[in-house]
Amino acid sequence: MIKNMGKVVASLEKRNSPLWQVLLSLGGGAFVFLGILVLNRQYGFYSSVPNQFTASWTALHMLNTITQGVVPFLFLLAGYLNGEKRLSLARPVILWLTAVSSLMVGTALVFVSSKQLTLTAILSSVFPISQRVSLVLTGMLLALLFQPALLWLLEKGGQWLGWVVAVVVAALGSFLQIDPPHPGQYAILPLLVGLFWIGMVLRRSRWTAMRRWRSSALLAAVLGLTWTAQLLLASEGHGAGALVDRLSTPLGLPLLLVAGLTILFIMPSMTLTDASAVCRTLVIVFTLSQAAGIGQVIYGFFAEAFGSSMSDFTMVSIGLAVGLSIATWAWGLLAQRFLQRPAGWLTRHLAFTISGDFRDGWQSLRAVGRRFIAAQWPLLVLLGVFYLTVFGSFLAMSPGGRIMLDLEGASESVWQYLLTDGQTMIWYTLAFLFAAFFVLYVVTTRFWLSFILTESVYLIWTIANAIKMVYRSAPVTPADLDELRALPELVGMLGGGFVWVLLVILIALPIVGIVLLERRLPRKIRVAWPWRLAGVAAGALLLFSPLTINNPGSYSQVVNAAIGNTQNTITPQKGVQMSGPLLQFVNAVDVKVMDQPAGYSKARIQAIVAAYEKRAAVINKTRSTNIGDQNVIFNLSESFTDPTEFPNTKVSGSDPMPRIRSLMKTTTSGHMLSAGYGGGTANMEYESMTGLTMGNFAADIVPYSQVVPTDHDVISFNQNFAYGSAIHPYNGEFYNRIQVYQKMGLAKFSYLGSRYPITDKHKVQDNPYLSDQTAYANALKQLNARSGPQFIQLVTMQNHMPYDTSFYPKNPYKGHVSGTALSDKDTTGAMATFTYGVSRTDKAVDSFIKALDRLDKPVTVVFYGDHYPGILSGSYVSAQPIKMHATTYFIYSNKAARAGHKKILPAAKYVGTNDFIALVLAQLDAKVSPYEALLTDVQKKLPIMSMPPVTEKQADGQTMTRPDWVGKNGRKFSEDKMTAAQKRLYADYRLIQYDLAAGNEYALQSKTFTKNPGQAK
Repeated sequence: MIKNMGKVVASLEKRNSPLWQVLLSLGGGAFVFLGILVLNRQYGFYSSVPNQFTASWTALHMLNTITQGVVPFLFLLAGYLNGEKRLSLARPVILWLTAVSSLMVGTALVFVSSKQLTLTAILSSVFPISQRVSLVLTGMLLALLFQPALLWLLEKGGQWLGWVVAVVVAALGSFLQIDPPHPGQYAILPLLVGLFWIGMVLRRSRWTAMRRWRSSALLAAVLGLTWTAQLLLASEGHGAGALVDRLSTPLGLPLLLVAGLTILFIMPSMTLTDASAVCRTLVIVFTLSQAAGIGQVIYGFFAEAFGSSMSDFTMVSIGLAVGLSIATWAWGLLAQRFLQRPAGWLTRHLAFTISGDFRDGWQSLRAVGRRFIAAQWPLLVLLGVFYLTVFGSFLAMSPGGRIMLDLEGASESVWQYLLTDGQTMIWYTLAFLFAAFFVLYVVTTRFWLSFILTESVYLIWTIANAIKMVYRSAPVTPADLDELRALPELVGMLGGGFVWVLLVILIALPIVGIVLLERRLPRKIRVAWPWRLAGVAAGALLLFSPLTINNPGSYSQVVNAAIGNTQNTITPQKGVQMSGPLLQFVNAVDVKVMDQPAGYSKARIQAIVAAYEKRAAVINKTRSTNIGDQNVIFNLSESFTDPTEFPNTKVSGSDPMPRIRSLMKTTTSGHMLSAGYGGGTANMEYESMTGLTMGNFAADIVPYSQVVPTDHDVISFNQNFAYGSAIHPYNGEFYNRIQVYQKMGLAKFSYLGSRYPITDKHKVQDNPYLSDQTAYANALKQLNARSGPQFIQLVTMQNHMPYDTSFYPKNPYKGHVSGTALSDKDTTGAMATFTYGVSRTDKAVDSFIKALDRLDKPVTVVFYGDHYPGILSGSYVSAQPIKMHATTYFIYSNKAARAGHKKILPAAKYVGTNDFIALVLAQLDAKVSPYEALLTDVQKKLPIMSMPPVTEKQADGQTMTRPDWVGKNGRKFSEDKMTAAQKRLYADYRLIQYDLAAGNEYALQSKTFTKNPGQAK
């Protein structure tokens, strides 16, 4: 072993030994990673371990001294290497390219291995300077940029000026308390450039002639004194910590001397090329370790994986640092090879400095620019046209010049958005267009064909979306593509002949342009095959990424989440305004509505249909009413919940809902288990209208936006009536309601701004939303507008969030709500506001019921709160999920409807939103269709399944959702307790739901399955 060590030492002492380059690159890199990723984040933890303070704390500081010393060593070495000859602008540009390529590769590797990515990490990879990734990188680029000027000063001022500045820099660095340089310390950039200056001075001084034994002796002495001082000070306790830190500051005199002596010791055995490689490697190390998306992710993973014991921490830290250092050094060599051609080009064309040769340099640069434009003008035109087209497509989605921001009607200028935050979405869309272009370019080898075809398709796509936004206030969805089969009818609806002419022009102009340009300005592909294949692979990955964009944990989902591109299912109009027509569309491509049940097939569905045709016949033998002769109102009361049932709260004073409470004693009533808390209104609408349940769908599905648009046919309770309408005294565009109601067959939708205006507008005090009194006045107006039976979907707005105390200046419940659940003043105020709103709903409902009783037509109202208001802490939802999802409901039939058909269903104290169809039919003693017979059995025989679904991970790693079962008594129900008959019934129901919502709609091939024998003719 001793013999081998002797060979290493002898090798190191040889002139120009490459071993110095390897050892300094790997060793320095390891200490940097160790210091930045590990050591400097663990002082507090390990120094607090009892009986280990002096030993562990001192050991960490001694190691940190070496780590910190890498900073002055790097800048002094860089200055030493560049102390005699002026550098061209190519040097900092090449270093910047090396750093960017390293960051991009590092970010990509972390993303692939850990599926972690943020927008900051992406931007930092491309714009490391503006994103302040690494102070060391920025300082080195500035030093190289100003090197010619520094050299000029040194030549003019002489060595005495050089040493004066060096002393000033050393004094400032010793005086200031500087931690390891990190991105936030841009104020010390001049000091880092000053270190570079000292290196230049050192190169031109007599110290370079110092013998090796002297420099090594001085190095050992300075380092030994520093460590000894740290050890002695550490023994004094915590109070000496500041002095210990000052001895290891990277810009202080002790480490400055260590760095300078180290350079004097090693440089006689190194070539300038090897020393430059050391500098490059260390700059990359600092850049990668300080990048938020690389160093922090790697450190966090290992810290979590290996625990917190001192021994494990030390060994893992050292191993991690050495491994990262080796990887970085290897990448530095590889990057140098890849950047050889661009580096040569930059060296030739940026061969001028900031301190001279300006005229010749700028003339050369202008000539290069002119040649580049002359050679690449088609590509520049392509990028410019793509950008302008994408920008224009975003503008077209906001014809009013405003982008909606929230439910309260807040908006911002579309120009303000597009020129700031919207740039991310614009460039992401442009990336899709360029990927499509490049794939076509490689396949066809025709530039103009690929360019104009891509541009034309996107332009037509934008026009289609703009037209739909004008007519329906919604973007094009994947489901709309099916309508292309009826293209002539669509064109006829939009204007007939004029539209056909426009289509012909839109098709003919690109064809003419392609032919002319390909003949007169042909531009064959000149990309080498390896780059072609790489480009096609990258483009294909991007173009096909939407196939998994909504799959949790997929690479596509992680990338889009990082960029900020997520599907907006609540307000598609806002989604297309902020994401553009292309991204809003691709966001809706990958939608897994629900897991396919075992045994799904056409034969199985036909068997279920046949079974429930028989079941409907049995039920209808005992029922006498035709549902088509009735008037039915489904009244979703926004956030309506009994305030006295909130956990750990108390409402003193008068009962906020005495009239509804009294009414519930005489009619079918109880608690409805909601699929949402604080939101999700449209999901409960969907359940009530269709009889399908959220418990069977995949988590986070919004049926109005993700299910209904893709269904060919939508079953809905209103289809039993000759006429149906909807009323919502607010903006009708949320949750895609306009299209959904139309597809369900509702003939009229009255909302603010619609062709069927909301009348009798009234607000409660300062509440910005229209009151429930307004909603019921419009419902009565609609009932009286038609003599025949009808269905009304009535969605109120009065009690929608937020629950600001300013809404009701005269609030009798202010100061009368209390409890431990009301954790602060704001929560207490919100509860008081909500309680008063409920009291006003109580009065409005009472007046509405009395008005219905005065009508001589049969009317039945299904009244229900869609969800709890989001007032209490989410911990209550976790601790008491059933209570926090149990809202108030009742089904009331007026006097005309009760004549001969009065029924109260006392067993329905807890129901699901999907049970309302069966409950209404039962209360009215109305006949049922085979599908409604299935819903009837589900309501009577199965536990409730309308709570938010439970997601479970299977043995194969896949996730499955199932209902969160609740018994009729309002308590948790285990699926294991189901009888065989109940399991068969649930299997039938789940198969039918899958068939109707996500499958092939085999059940609808039967003309009788959804046809109620008592529906309007």
